[in-house]
Amino acid sequence: MSDRIDFILINGSIECHSAVGVAEQYDGPYYRFLDNERPICEGACTLGRSMSRTAVSPEDFVGEWLRRGITMTPAADACDLLEQQIEQHPDGPFNGVLGFSEGCSVAASLMLRRAPQGKLPLFKFAIYFCAISAFRLDTPGAILADQCSDRINVSTLHVVGARDPALLSSFTLYNLCHEDLAALYDYGKGHTIPWGPVTEHITSGVRECLRRAQHGP
Repeated sequence: MSDRIDFILINGSIECHSAVGVAEQYDGPYYRFLDNERPICEGACTLGRSMSRTAVSPEDFVGEWLRRGITMTPAADACDLLEQQIEQHPDGPFNGVLGFSEGCSVAASLMLRRAPQGKLPLFKFAIYFCAISAFRLDTPGAILADQCSDRINVSTLHVVGARDPALLSSFTLYNLCHEDLAALYDYGKGHTIPWGPVTEHITSGVRECLRRAQHGP
């Protein structure tokens, strides 16, 4: 596994409207993997602004989301689609996966689904930007570390934003990863993809994530 990374982009199957600010930077059409009434990140960020200061833990934060009516659609169909595309893609197999927001949720849910089945990991590393919690497979809700013993046992990098209203949700995914193989980087912004000089630091974090994938902690 070299320092060079080639990206293969995989679309979800559900066409949707653009999130706030996306249309100004990227042309459509836009797709997602999960058929929520509205993207989980929209409702989550709205509630997150009022809940972050009172949550006892990241898991408590997401539990409060669910109690207040945020819908987390079962992820089994999305995981099936992603797994099929990965296994059948002519450029596979893949060393790693990179996701943003809800995309992190689907990738993590798939990785966790394979853990108790005794299958080899699909990836050697995972990079998550502004992640939303992993989704349960067959029932609505989130996979949380205080309720689940399975872990993502590959090298991971979790890029979060201190101003992200859904920041604590990102920590629920961090808590589901192998503690010796997971690294956290705060780039200081909101629920957006990082840009500008900060990407140099993130690049260093990605290289370190790859090093852990090859050589361990």
